[in-house]
Amino acid sequence: MTNRKEGAVRPHNLPQVIITLKDNTEAVLIPGGQFHFGVHREQVHRILESLKEPLEPLFGTEIPRQIAEVADCYIDRHPVTNRRYAAFIKAAGHPPPEFWKDPRWNQPDQPVVGISYRDAEAYAGWAGKRIPTEQEWERAARGIDERTWPWGSRFEVRLCNSRELKAGRTTEVGKSPGGASPVGALDMAGNVWELCSGEWEGFGKAIRGGSYKNPAAYCRCTCRWGIDPDIRGSTWLGFRCVMDLSKARIYGRALSY
Repeated sequence: MTNRKEGAVRPHNLPQVIITLKDNTEAVLIPGGQFHFGVHREQVHRILESLKEPLEPLFGTEIPRQIAEVADCYIDRHPVTNRRYAAFIKAAGHPPPEFWKDPRWNQPDQPVVGISYRDAEAYAGWAGKRIPTEQEWERAARGIDERTWPWGSRFEVRLCNSRELKAGRTTEVGKSPGGASPVGALDMAGNVWELCSGEWEGFGKAIRGGSYKNPAAYCRCTCRWGIDPDIRGSTWLGFRCVMDLSKARIYGRALSY
């Protein structure tokens, strides 16, 4: 298996960060290539023992460790926020999600919640994007060194909004920059579960990343769960989007700091 080093010079001078023009959102490059997807059973056991968490049947769905491959693409740096979703509602005439007027969940920079997969898909289409595959999501969250959480293999309460933080609700995106993934994506552990386009164990759509309601074990980069694509109304479910390279060349602008 071959991998390109994180942060290495990209072919065709691909920028590491772009602004996607339709929804005015930062997106970071997922370098294409092969990587290890999933985890060995023994490794799951060791992690859960260290966290003093039981081996739930759910965790068996992230086994086995295998080789996957993704193409170069761009993933949103943050989950879609209420601010971004409001622009979509106004431009597309899409109905607002649940909790849209509830101050506990409707602050501009909180991740949008109360949506279904169909709503997320509609937003992605409007923005010239799509919902990420599980392989793309995990590559963005985990990098190529098989870390357990986006920042590394040791859990840190202050780096994500999991149950251990005791926030009891979603927090504004980007609040913990130290929790960035290897590609520079934020909030890929905790805050809200994020929708992916693949199927989960023959039931609904896969979701990844855990939420403010879940302990650290559920916020690991390899943890998987699923949800009915037509159900909306959860305060713990959100999404982020991916833009394919062909569209990014036209509808993205390189961002330089």
